[in-house]
Amino acid sequence: MKLLYCIPALHNTGGMERVMSIKANFLADLTDYEIYIVTTDHRLNQELSYPLNPRIKVIHLDLDFEAHFKSTLISKTISHHRKLWSYKKQLKAIIDENQIDICISLCGKEIDFFGNLNVNCIRVGEIHFSINNRSQFLSARKRGLLWKALGALRTYQLIQSAKKLDTFVVLTKEDEKQWLMYSKNVLRIPNPAVFNPLSTSKLNNKNVIAVGRLSPQKGYDMLIDAWSKVCQIYPDWKLEIYGDGELKEVLSKKISDSRMDNCVKLCGVVSDIQDKYLESSIFVLSSLYEGLPMAMIEAMTCGLPIVAFDCEYGPRELVTNEYNGFLVEPQDVNSLADKIIQLIDNADLRTTFGGNSIQKSKELAVDKIMNDWIALFEKLYNLKK
Repeated sequence: MKLLYCIPALHNTGGMERVMSIKANFLADLTDYEIYIVTTDHRLNQELSYPLNPRIKVIHLDLDFEAHFKSTLISKTISHHRKLWSYKKQLKAIIDENQIDICISLCGKEIDFFGNLNVNCIRVGEIHFSINNRSQFLSARKRGLLWKALGALRTYQLIQSAKKLDTFVVLTKEDEKQWLMYSKNVLRIPNPAVFNPLSTSKLNNKNVIAVGRLSPQKGYDMLIDAWSKVCQIYPDWKLEIYGDGELKEVLSKKISDSRMDNCVKLCGVVSDIQDKYLESSIFVLSSLYEGLPMAMIEAMTCGLPIVAFDCEYGPRELVTNEYNGFLVEPQDVNSLADKIIQLIDNADLRTTFGGNSIQKSKELAVDKIMNDWIALFEKLYNLKK
């Protein structure tokens, strides 16, 4: 069987890239599948963020859809459609020439034409965000009726595109419920727990950790505001934020302006993030929206209690309130701070929540999740024959 994954890039350190790399490696290591990966925006001078089995064939098209991101709306639209036409032509050629059996879109640019692409292969969509992600992405960056309308239009387009596929895979029960209102081709397969640490956090270091791109989605401005309340009570505790992105300078200035350089640190991207979880005592997620956050799953496997905004939809799939962490009202900065303080106050509660996190993470073992994917691929392949 020949599988082709479509993903924007492989130099990013996000959860989607990590998950796809793990799944592709699993299939290359343990099956006789031939695995291909096509990227549109991978920077040719950058290495892969996550290693791949040498059997996997990677094709970088270097279309660079991100290049026109800051252009005017009209200029951006023209450039986007030109590149999209080129991508459509190249993707069809790759599928035809390599006789791909199943093509999996991770809902990059190809999702807009994927269902109408004239190729003899099964089409699978795999979305790592909630149904209204496109609207959320715009609203996190732009204000006004025009952008709100554009976000609604982009959500509608995504729904119409997904309906044309053979199968559309979502991450959470809430996502599945939402998508089934529009289409019957929906299947839920969650992200796997990729860490299997030999030990877990002792939960006695005075560190709180957050992990993810420094982008508007992650709500780090609100987390820094919440920490200003925490550090007034516990000035010896530190908040460490791991990741890189477009808001690095903005967040650095906010930390400096708040005079919290000694207790909040932007740590960048590190190769030993598992060690950083193990050195921490609480994981916090302040996102405006999520899919099924890999960073949270990683933290749970390392035995960390969780404090998170109850945003759409992923956190509530992983956190049972007052069992392995706290879910607080989205964007409620004071409640976020209060729950962090409550866990700092109570070491026994941290231990209880942390142990429960480990138990919940076992439901997402890689073997279990990949067996679900293999079952789907075999079913679709047999239907094609």
